[in-house]
Amino acid sequence: MDNFLSLSEDAKGGLLLWLLFAGFTLFLALIIHIFTDRSLRRLLICAAETLFTFTFYQILIDQIRAFTSLFIGIPAVTVVLIAALLTAVAVAELIGCLRKRNSRLTMMSVKESMDSLPTGICFYWDGGLTKLVNLTMDSIANQLTGENISDAEHFCKTVFGGETPYSVKGGEMPVICFADGTAYSFAHREEMLDGKPIHELIAYNITEEFRLTAELREKQKQARYINARLKALNSTIQYLIMDKETLRIKINIHDSFGKTLLMTKRYLSAPESVDRAEMLSLWRMNIAMLKNEQGERWQQPYFISLHHAEGLGVKIKITGTLPENAALVPVVDSAITVHVTNVLRHAEGDTAYISARKTAEGYALRFTNNGRAPAKPVQETGGLANLRRRTEGIGGAMKIRSAPQFELLLWLPETPKEEL
Repeated sequence: MDNFLSLSEDAKGGLLLWLLFAGFTLFLALIIHIFTDRSLRRLLICAAETLFTFTFYQILIDQIRAFTSLFIGIPAVTVVLIAALLTAVAVAELIGCLRKRNSRLTMMSVKESMDSLPTGICFYWDGGLTKLVNLTMDSIANQLTGENISDAEHFCKTVFGGETPYSVKGGEMPVICFADGTAYSFAHREEMLDGKPIHELIAYNITEEFRLTAELREKQKQARYINARLKALNSTIQYLIMDKETLRIKINIHDSFGKTLLMTKRYLSAPESVDRAEMLSLWRMNIAMLKNEQGERWQQPYFISLHHAEGLGVKIKITGTLPENAALVPVVDSAITVHVTNVLRHAEGDTAYISARKTAEGYALRFTNNGRAPAKPVQETGGLANLRRRTEGIGGAMKIRSAPQFELLLWLPETPKEEL
């Protein structure tokens, strides 16, 4: 059987490279053990395996160079078996430590897991020195400020102050939205770590929620537009019904007069062919209709708004006489509509009270209800803002009181600005 030295140069070189590969594999496993494995026994075994491999490699090199006669008669097959065994041990050690590294929780694995989150995370001390920042938060900061987080406290103030070009709102829960539609909501809290305060800044990805909210706002806007058109259409229908009723009355009057005139003409030509009493009765009825100047109920001012309130289930109790000046009626009509809406939507009541009083300058109107009082001062938005604009536009004044109950006060001039 040939020994190692009797092999060809290529065979000896191949075996040496094989051993060198096994040695470096064991050395790599040893390094991984040092950083991930705290078991001293495992470290010593791996170190011994590595040392034996490089020692055996060095013995073979020395034999080739005739530096030593130790194991000079070692069979070549033994060298091959040892190299194969060391290679198997090296691969097993490497696979084992890699598996243990992947299954063991370390600081690096915590950092890697946090970097993979879609949520931005930043922990920092007082003064802005960061302790931990994941890749998502650094990416957000880079898009907002053009650089990664260096002073986390300054970055936090910038975001919560709504001072970035992508800020949608600031305050306690600031929101940013980038040009590609990606949106984040930020939250901040303070905890204690090792007896010192540490700050936690979280950026939640709310892209889908933000998109759905924007769609909802757009749909609400369209719904308000459709609702306004429906209200206008309802008012138009009411007036069409009134016009139809007026036309019917005119037709009845026309027919009645025509019948009376024909009967009178026949009476003048042949008195005996006409019932004189019936003819006189028709004339009296027609003259009475012409003399009656009182309009129908639907022709009275505020009929539509009062009728609409009844349809919504709100009773309106009026004290005094509402102004009937043609220039004041639209303003008061708008005030009734706004008041009824607020009674239903905010006060949750079912009765609206309107008090009207004539003054030396014009009219004073007071609107209240039987619902609950506002929890905070009423903000003049929507209908109330439009009512103030219309009231002041004709030279009047408006005031709102929120406590102890809701109260809407209007002062309207005797002669509105439009008539000056």
